[in-house]
Amino acid sequence: MWLGRSSSCAPVEARSLLCSILPQFNNHSQQDAQELLLLLFNALHDDLKKVGRRKTHSSKHLIQDQDRKCATGLGESTIVSKLFEGTLSYVTVCMRCDHQTHNTQTFTVLSLPIPTHISKCSIQDCLSLFFEQTLLTGAEKMLCSACELRKETALVTCLDKPPEILVLHLKRFGCKGKNQVKLRTNVTFTTELDLSLFLSNSAQKTSCTSYRLYAVVNHIGHLNMGHYTALCHNTLTRTWHCFDDSAVRELHDNHVQSPDAYVLLYSRKLFRNPKIPGL
Repeated sequence: MWLGRSSSCAPVEARSLLCSILPQFNNHSQQDAQELLLLLFNALHDDLKKVGRRKTHSSKHLIQDQDRKCATGLGESTIVSKLFEGTLSYVTVCMRCDHQTHNTQTFTVLSLPIPTHISKCSIQDCLSLFFEQTLLTGAEKMLCSACELRKETALVTCLDKPPEILVLHLKRFGCKGKNQVKLRTNVTFTTELDLSLFLSNSAQKTSCTSYRLYAVVNHIGHLNMGHYTALCHNTLTRTWHCFDDSAVRELHDNHVQSPDAYVLLYSRKLFRNPKIPGL
């Protein structure tokens, strides 16, 4: 695709193969684009790990123990994890004795809550809501390992390792009372995004926090019926394009912003035309 040997690429074969691996998508029902993206990441990552392990076992140079350990570590890392995987840091603080515990969790997609009871907010508002300090009370109280009592606990979430490509999922589908609904809040977003406010202390010293928007997934419709379109930026031509089923058209920068935005993809680095060995 990047070499430009054809003017367009219809992913018919890719979709057919995807449905054979993930049969739940082999129908004409409305599906969740974010769920598909997560399952696709996992399938690619798991398959690439298997390839890495086969190469490790077949290599004649992996005789010494140290060599084996290095190769095994590399086999567990794939292009998927290198590009999309980040790390969240969780700090829990006992409100009685101030004892702290630290935990981390890897992610490929951040699912952001949308502020309720308002018609318009920003992507920064959603990020602030995701990373705001939470007080665990009632049945959510945690057992403190220091004072050995179940007391109210403060939970602080930070970004410990920002990914190369940041995937933000807006949680538009939720519950209102007993009914499932789609939140139609207009979430405004910018082409440039800075995450410095949400970094852990260690990440602030080492991480680049500046991102640039390169793709948007839009959902038009409601909970049970709708339509997806994608907007993608080509850094080589510096133009945006709208992908709507088989129709592709160039899009003006002013039309990228939309109240239908569902998934936003940001990158720390600009995409370049790849250099193919031997060409």
